[in-house]
Amino acid sequence: MKANNSISRPALVSSAFAGRRTFNFKCHASQQPESPPPSSGGTRLGAIIKRKQQQLAQRLEELGEEGLEERLQSAASNPSAYPYRLARLIADTTPTGRPVLVFEIARTSTSVGQQTDTTTTISSSKELAEVATRLSKGGADALIVPTDSEDTPEGLSDLFNVSRAAAEIRPIPPPVLCRDWFLHPLQIVDAKEAGCAGVVGIIASVTGARGTPVMSSFSSALGLDAPVEIVNLAELKAMETFGVPFFALNISVGLSVRIAGFGSDVAAGLLGELPFMAVSLVGVKSLEEARAAREAGADALFVRRELVWEWQGREKQLVEALIDATNGDD
Repeated sequence: MKANNSISRPALVSSAFAGRRTFNFKCHASQQPESPPPSSGGTRLGAIIKRKQQQLAQRLEELGEEGLEERLQSAASNPSAYPYRLARLIADTTPTGRPVLVFEIARTSTSVGQQTDTTTTISSSKELAEVATRLSKGGADALIVPTDSEDTPEGLSDLFNVSRAAAEIRPIPPPVLCRDWFLHPLQIVDAKEAGCAGVVGIIASVTGARGTPVMSSFSSALGLDAPVEIVNLAELKAMETFGVPFFALNISVGLSVRIAGFGSDVAAGLLGELPFMAVSLVGVKSLEEARAAREAGADALFVRRELVWEWQGREKQLVEALIDATNGDD
């Protein structure tokens, strides 16, 4: 986050996000999910987006335009009572010299194409809640729960149960965000109603120059954090023109240039080009990547599931190790 030292970061975040709590629903209520961009065709990402489109198309048909309009308007009329919790946490934390640590809690037995050496599987909402409890007790700043069908057979139930578990541990519980492939505002409404503080999975290269600002603005209207994932400078500049305040790197889509090591000029350059008052969330899967991301200027770290699995049962030690690896002045 670039900030003016004469103004507090919380004040900057409030001003950057508050102006986005409006949204024109009528022009988008009947809009179908866009087709995958040409760059995703023939890839696993393209297959995932096609599947999500089919699922969404069925839901939109069942709801009808009036039903969809009602869902969107109802959600917008009841925004979060505690808006932008992650962004505010970032604004409060980064001046202390460390990034905000956001931990992905995922099942180990249902993720397609993903393996773990852990001897204990995480295969139910109850077990996810237990991990959330240990991380919350260990000092995790925020949590993220995947809800796509490739990650869990129970969908938003996992999110609900993790949110409830986290709320029972600390007087001010860590924000819990929903991770999915977000193509339509209806998905954001579903996530909000399940209790999330924000969504991760709005990707500029997927929803495009037209759809991505809509998704970002709609999330802001509900008071939800919604980092937009970018992979190159062109996407960053395109989103900047729409006033997008929160950016993600290296979460669902890799950087557009293959590089050796995260602490490269490409990653550092993208972080360095973020607009004034914007905040950043960067994916990492090792202590070394966490250290490099912080040195490059990341405000918050998305600690991937693989690293959480590796430290299963030692979550407090993981939090401490990450703090040690990333603590220091900007």
